[in-house]
Amino acid sequence: MDIHEQSHETASRRFRISVAGRLDEHFIVGLENIDLGHGPDGSWLDGVLIDQSQFRGVLDRLWQLGIEVLGFETYLPESETPST
Repeated sequence: MDIHEQSHETASRRFRISVAGRLDEHFIVGLENIDLGHGPDGSWLDGVLIDQSQFRGVLDRLWQLGIEVLGFETYLPESETPST
């Protein structure tokens, strides 16, 4: 796979990061293409994986706030169901 195929494949994938605790809407302010959801075991961030720097920025923000990451999944937009 060359670099152009890889970047096209990455741009077409979505991600979901599951975290412990309940994040509020203020957490995603300034984060483009990312939605926030909640479940009984915590919160999740769901969005389009634009590039590695955006993804790293989200992980850095979680790390700096001491938020425990429970999982990370990627999936194709049309499947609407994350998988590991």
